[in-house]
Amino acid sequence: MKDTMAPAQPNYSILRGINVLQEVIGAGRPLGSREISRILGIEHSTVNRILGTLVEAGMLQQNSESKYLSGPRIHVLSALSLNASRLIPSTLPVLETFHSQGALVALGTLWHDTVVYLLHAKADQDLAHSAGVHESYPANKSVIGHVLMPDGPASMYEDRPDLQERAWGARIGNKENMGIAVVLPFGHPLADPPQQMLRLVEEAAARIQVNMKHATGIPLR
Repeated sequence: MKDTMAPAQPNYSILRGINVLQEVIGAGRPLGSREISRILGIEHSTVNRILGTLVEAGMLQQNSESKYLSGPRIHVLSALSLNASRLIPSTLPVLETFHSQGALVALGTLWHDTVVYLLHAKADQDLAHSAGVHESYPANKSVIGHVLMPDGPASMYEDRPDLQERAWGARIGNKENMGIAVVLPFGHPLADPPQQMLRLVEEAAARIQVNMKHATGIPLR
């Protein structure tokens, strides 16, 4: 009979460290240790030990006011992660097809109830320069959030009368936890019929997945 291993018990010290790191990185401004302790509900002495470890590892650094912000190693890990997945270079040429015709385009991932954008470019913005983590957005207000929710559809579109626009979203594969969005104003030639654009967005998501599979392991130059 084949042995089965029981699921490993989570290491809560590591989980707390990751939560502290993410809180500092996601804040968009330097944070003090007491503020972090209050936000996360972790004892101040524990937060101080975690912060000291993260500074020693180069993941965080302190400013002149003894507040914490991202350190040099977090940028190294970010670059290594994007290089390994080839996500951005696999996505840019695909979304350029829509962006060049006047669409807002986005690439995002779901974290709990929040969408974090890795790429977000309005029609009048430079697409190549829009790559990078943008502000988080509530998942229930984003088509990317809807398609990435566990019980969500693989693709969808919705009308936004208050913004006079229509948005389409599609999941990239089944495991990547990534999705794309295309948004057009009402009256745009490509906005109707919406089902036709939905098929194009679904095909775009499939092409991104294929691009990633073909490019994995190829170092960026």
